[in-house]
Amino acid sequence: MANTTILTIVLLAVIQTAMCNNCSSICYPSEFFPNIQGNLTKITWAHGVNSLTELDKALASADIMMLEGDVIMGKHIATNATTDKIPIMAHPPATESDLSLEEFLNINMNNGSKGIKLDFKSNEAFNNSKPILRKFQPSLKCPVILNADILRGPVNATNPLINTTDFLTEASKIPNSILSIGWTTKYGKEYNITEGRYNMKHLKKMVEVVTENHIKLPVTYPVRAGLATNDIDGMKALLKNTTSITGNATLTIWSLKDDYVDVAKLSKLIKELGTDKVYLDVPEDLRNQLNLSSASTMTSAVMMNLIASLVFLVLSRML
Repeated sequence: MANTTILTIVLLAVIQTAMCNNCSSICYPSEFFPNIQGNLTKITWAHGVNSLTELDKALASADIMMLEGDVIMGKHIATNATTDKIPIMAHPPATESDLSLEEFLNINMNNGSKGIKLDFKSNEAFNNSKPILRKFQPSLKCPVILNADILRGPVNATNPLINTTDFLTEASKIPNSILSIGWTTKYGKEYNITEGRYNMKHLKKMVEVVTENHIKLPVTYPVRAGLATNDIDGMKALLKNTTSITGNATLTIWSLKDDYVDVAKLSKLIKELGTDKVYLDVPEDLRNQLNLSSASTMTSAVMMNLIASLVFLVLSRML
């Protein structure tokens, strides 16, 4: 009996250690929304939550899980507001908003039911947002994703407006966050471009800057669906090489309404990476075309829970 008790204690310790290898105070969407059962493609998004009206609508919707808003420096529209520029929720070319970043975070902190993703549009906007983020971060119990395009991307895209090193260095100091770092793109109906890919140069450079800046926070890469599907092996390598550095890496696959996307290739990409590694932020009609029923949903947490159950079953028979 003594030997059995010792064995039980050892096994439980091993299981607990294995399950908590990635434990931290970071709030992961997969944990915050347990009903998705680790399938990140089931997470739903609201875009352009840049006004009080849009924020109220998104918070009232049971179908929305994550709120995405854009952060710029601009004027806050209020009766007694200062004329000085502050971080506001707005998308260029807009320069005014009735919703400041501070108000956005405060309302979400008090609501507590949604995750948030902040898309910073300039160095100035991010730098002025840092003290606000540090102020609210300890009280935010929801997932917080900090997004910026930090590298020049496919098809002769424009240079990013965010300084790569500055963003990575400073964003890494915002505790309990998830970094969303991507490339600028030139693709879609606006440019009449339907072909392109993230080539090895793009992917290698991203891994290099993550490595050089010693990023330890979890990372998600926002990749445009019509481009990412043209190099599935490259996407696999990107996640593999980053996970070995940060411990956690995912893709956020996004698309605009009129983008050309090969649905079969996109479905294959998601299935081969696994739905625990892919956020899917695409128009509803594209989402509905995807056949994800056979995609892998066996996450590490699910696997460890299964192992734990089997161990307890064995132990119960031994005792």
